Amino acid sequence: MLSTLSNVAKRHSLLTFFVLAYGISWGTFFILGGPFLFPFGPFLAALIMANVTGGLGGLKDLASRCLRWRVGLKWYAAALFVPVAIALAVVSLNIMLGAPLPTAAQLGPWYSFFLLFPVVMIDAPLGEDSGWRGYAMPRFSAGRSPLVNSLILGVLLAGWHLPIALSEPTLTAPYLIATIASAVVTNWVYYNARESALLAILYHTAANTMAGAGLNLFQMFSGPDFVRAWWLLAAVNWVVVIIVVLVAGPNLRRQPQAEPAPVVM
Repeated sequence: MLSTLSNVAKRHSLLTFFVLAYGISWGTFFILGGPFLFPFGPFLAALIMANVTGGLGGLKDLASRCLRWRVGLKWYAAALFVPVAIALAVVSLNIMLGAPLPTAAQLGPWYSFFLLFPVVMIDAPLGEDSGWRGYAMPRFSAGRSPLVNSLILGVLLAGWHLPIALSEPTLTAPYLIATIASAVVTNWVYYNARESALLAILYHTAANTMAGAGLNLFQMFSGPDFVRAWWLLAAVNWVVVIIVVLVAGPNLRRQPQAEPAPVVM
């Protein structure tokens, strides 16, 4: 029986990974009555599948992708500052549309971002992206463009987040729409950073530190202003997706310009 299950898992490794990720996360969510262990479903699923399909070599490959730090400095900058720029754009647009200006007490000290960053990383991105990008993305079909694969991943991530999204019914739609777009922008960094899950983890952490589990910038708004902030987050993320695709194309990588052929005299 166990050998049969192992063979099925090996033949359908990507599907089995997502079944496990959903099952572990959703199971702990409903059994424990909260999201305490929810983010670690993808990580545990990745560990199980890497071991089943590749043994020690599979686990080493997973670790190498999650610890791949030798990438261009500009992609570290993109991973850290693009989500910061998105969050600040959302707050600015919301204020322009009538939301009240935040007070100094609401904003907190400027260094809060750096203090909260490591805590936020453990809270969700480490458990999620070690699975999504460390294990799953390398197994998506090479016959599809990175853009299409990223959109598919985005839809799967939106579905995975559903129990959490439904806990705030007024935010469910913008939350899920933003999740799909954010998956594409995160993968833009991931693909250009030598398919490093570490850079995806950093991007996710920066985004959550600004607007989610960390500084929670959106909490400075209330009522309709708060809901509008989430719709703006979805809209700004999709604008960034459009810009990325226009600049980098469906491969999400900007191709180097070919050198002009030498002129023969």
